[in-house]
Amino acid sequence: MITNRVIFIDALRGFSLLGILLANLLSFQYGIAGTIDIKDLSALDSGALYFVNIFIGGSFMPIFGILFGYSFIKLVESIRRKKGKSLWSILRRGTGLIALGLLHSLLWEGDFLLSYGIMTLFLLPFINCKPKTLFIWAGIFLLYAQFQAMIVHPLLLIGMGLAKKQAFANMESEKKWYLIGALLIPIGLAVKSFSFIEGTFSGMLMAAGSEILAVGYICLAALLYKTRPVQMLAPAFESVGKLSLTNYLMQTIICTAVFYEYGLGLSGKLGIFDGILFGIVLYSLQCMFSLAYAKKFKQGPFESLLRMWTNWSWHRQSKTK
Repeated sequence: MITNRVIFIDALRGFSLLGILLANLLSFQYGIAGTIDIKDLSALDSGALYFVNIFIGGSFMPIFGILFGYSFIKLVESIRRKKGKSLWSILRRGTGLIALGLLHSLLWEGDFLLSYGIMTLFLLPFINCKPKTLFIWAGIFLLYAQFQAMIVHPLLLIGMGLAKKQAFANMESEKKWYLIGALLIPIGLAVKSFSFIEGTFSGMLMAAGSEILAVGYICLAALLYKTRPVQMLAPAFESVGKLSLTNYLMQTIICTAVFYEYGLGLSGKLGIFDGILFGIVLYSLQCMFSLAYAKKFKQGPFESLLRMWTNWSWHRQSKTK
């Protein structure tokens, strides 16, 4: 049971990195501020921009946030099983993410590792909470977040609650919940689409629609995970997910080298549709790299670095058997 659950979480994390890359390509090409008002687009690029905004933009980072909370609890449980001191390990992990985030932000303004590192420290009071308590706090924070920025993102608490409920441990018995959750996809798409029409609450509608859609995507992925077509692709997603930190940072390194002036300087020249194709090619290359790398090593280089800092152990990465 445990193996199946972890493998699915890896696959979902890998899948979310594809969506994050496609959404971030707008920022790499036009800058974060420039994505608000992109002008003089062809019909093809206009359609591609609409597709990214409705189906992808803002809907994959929430998935990553839920998975971060889920993995946070699994890390705490693993440390405690080994009789380790979870508090100091989590503090070191948080500071490690902060350090990586600060370095990453020197390359690109869209970094989220820094904020996740900071949020890790604020998650400490919730470690021993029951799932119900975590969901209640998440609900309170979700309401409050509509009016005020939050230090602790509610989706991380939802992920923590799901981990404590052993969600995805028995995927066959949970199918009815996945089916119900997948019905959120058309609702999320409708809310996001309406945000482009309604002016007063457009930001709130876009945020709400994005998070609704994210939950729908998670449930649909879980529902389809054991089907034959998905199982053919699953190893690639799983490998990317296991090396998620390395792959995320490599996406930035490669994309800034392609689009920024210190590299090829293609910012704003490739176009949105061709940018999507570029993203798919880049992600496919990451899949091939991750599959080959995972045959020899248990973790990626940045994962190993963070793990050594977290565990205060400088042992070299061992090969998989």
